Amino acid sequence: MADCFGDLTVTAKVDESMRDFVDAEASRCGVTRAEIIRRVLDDYRASRADQLKCPECGETLHIDPCP
Repeated sequence: MADCFGDLTVTAKVDESMRDFVDAEASRCGVTRAEIIRRVLDDYRASRADQLKCPECGETLHIDPCP
């Protein structure tokens, strides 16, 4: 995960249920909505570099949002 919280803006349009989900996760983690999204992007970047490992088995995880 990145060492900083970042300072550049990235926006996305989502539906109400996704916004509520992201807000609930941010609240659960005690961080902002933007920080939750940044953490997800960190995991995606690690996945693309074959550096995201399953905490249970150690296998490499791949996140592919492309159908």
